[in-house]
This record gives sequence, structure tokens and C-alpha cells, in this order.
Amino acid sequence: MKSPVILHTEWSLGWGGQEIRILAEMRAFRSRGYEMQLACRDGSRIAAEAAREGFVVHRLPFRGPLDVLTIGRLARLVGPQRIGVIHTHSSVDSWCGGIAGRLKGIRVVRSRHLASEVTPGLNAKIVYGLLPDRVISSGRHIRDRLLVLTKADPASHASVPAGADASRFHPGVDAEPVRREFALSPSDQVVGVVAVLRSWKGHDVLVEACAKAITELPRLKLLIVGDGPQRARIQELIDFHGLGAHAVLTGHRDDVPALMKAMHVCVLPSLKNEATSQVMPQAMLVGTPVICSSAGGLTEVVQDGKTGRVVAPGDVEGLTRALLAVWAEPERTRAMAETARAYALRELTFERQIDATEAVYRELL
Repeated sequence: MKSPVILHTEWSLGWGGQEIRILAEMRAFRSRGYEMQLACRDGSRIAAEAAREGFVVHRLPFRGPLDVLTIGRLARLVGPQRIGVIHTHSSVDSWCGGIAGRLKGIRVVRSRHLASEVTPGLNAKIVYGLLPDRVISSGRHIRDRLLVLTKADPASHASVPAGADASRFHPGVDAEPVRREFALSPSDQVVGVVAVLRSWKGHDVLVEACAKAITELPRLKLLIVGDGPQRARIQELIDFHGLGAHAVLTGHRDDVPALMKAMHVCVLPSLKNEATSQVMPQAMLVGTPVICSSAGGLTEVVQDGKTGRVVAPGDVEGLTRALLAVWAEPERTRAMAETARAYALRELTFERQIDATEAVYRELL
């Protein structure tokens, strides 16, 4: 007999770390012999990407948490599609998928990707306690908070931090094409950030810190990798601080490993909502020094003074000092990067992430 199908559900139309992680997991589990399918909204980026890669995609309306049409269609998928686990990810699809699973006696897994606050009350207890059989949080910080809110059995909640693909992110990545494209010289001091251009990612803080640091780092070049709704505002801030000749908005890129290799330091200055981040483990595996804020679960990945530098969210002065220290303390910076890579290889690989998720599936199936 064929193995049961794992059906992922995703209500979001966006394309960021969460959607990329879902598709990467589907890819990985397919390579391990699982059949993976996706239920999502028509017109979403993840629908197009999943279909392009040959996954079965069910396009459903997901008009609201109690959308009877979507719940009914999900329930009707169960028999013909041999669905064994419904794995939900966002608010609306977690209600619809969770209810459909309960109606049909199918195991339900709920992932929590963000560290944003969950409002206490009945809603939280239903979505993270009653509907799912298991909850997977992207870090201990999120898991522990959900347990306090739901009073759920700790055995039903797992912490599975985002991992990075060590076969793609490694010190041997060729950065020369990127250096040529952006005219980066050996004397340039390259600061980079890889993130969707959202308000809470802290790009404003990084731009201001670079504007302050440039008096001591005259060859500073800022690579802002990614795209999103804040692009115009970030460009305005760059122009306001006179950094036009020093900053590049690269847009969305598929050559992230090479871009990280070209950076002397990779920064994630998030203000809130971060789980454990895919970006920091990626940079650590490449061997690039890292700086992050202490928002959410980032300190589960980066230990201040050991595997990188950590500053308070929104602290422009603190981030400026951390940037200057990258070049003022080269030996310490190099040692932390080496320690960070060893730690990431041991604890933060994509393979480890998939193993931990598979353990949840196997227990339920």
C-alpha cells in the first residue's frame, strides 16, 4: 500500500520565510518517499511554485476561519487522497484544516512560525490546543509561550527551529559573480541583510546605523537583499542619509549563498515577530559573521559574544557599535564565525529540521 498523504494548508498569498519553508519541507519529504500535497488559495505564489514543482495543489477559497465551503471540500479530500496528516500553518487555514481533520478523524499538525504575540483566550486554546494533535513551533521561545497560553500537554508541543541547507550554504560558495555584478572591491566593507522588506524587519535601523558607521567605515557597502512592501520607504531613507553610493537594493535573489559569502557581516535587525530565523543559520554555515537583534527567538540561534553579536531591537547606537566591532576586532570576529559554523552544522541544519518534523509525523501515523 502507498503511504498516507501529508496535506499542507496555507491561507497566505504572500511569499516569505514561512512559505519558502513549507515548500522546502514538501520537497524534502518527497525525496524521503512521502506523498505531499498542498491546499491554498488560488493566485498565491506558493500555489504557483508548488504546481511548477509537480505537487498536487488544491485551490480552495479559505474565505474565513469557519468557511463551510472550504471545510467541506477539505473533508471530502480525505478518502480519495489517502490523507493521513493535515499540516496547517496560518490562522484561517488552521481553523479550516483543523475542523476538517476533527470531522474526519484525521491527525492534525499546526505549525507556528512567528514569535508575534498570540492573544490569550478561547481562540488560542482551540487553535493551539483542541484542534491539533501536535503543534510545531519554530523555537523554544514560541513553544513555551504557547504552553502557558493553552495549558496544553507539553508532549503535544515540539520545538523545531528552521534549519539551513548545508549543501547550498557552505564556505566554498563562489562569490565572484556577485562581487563583479555589484562592483565590490577587496577594500570594501560589505554589510548585508537578507529579509522580506517588511516594517518589522528593522531595515530602517540598519540604514541609520550604517549612516553613523560610515565615518569610520568609509568603504562601507550595504547590500539589502529581498523585496517587499517597504522597498520605496527604504530607498527614501537611503537617499535621506546620503547613502545612495553605498547601498544597493538587490530585489529578490536566488543566489543568496553567494551574496552571503560576499558580505563581511550579515545583519538581521528585526524589531519583533522573529522565530529562530532561516537567515542566521544560512550565514553561519557560509562562515559569514552575524549580528542580530534579540527579538523573538533569535538568541536561540545567535549567542552574544560566542557565535555572533546581539543588540536590542531598535537600538541604532548598539547596532552601530556592533558593526564597527566587526572590523575593529577582526580576530574575535573570525573566531565567532568559526564557532557559529560548527554550532550550525551540529544543531541548525535543514536535515535536522526534517528529521525532527518526520519524528512528529511518524508518531501520529
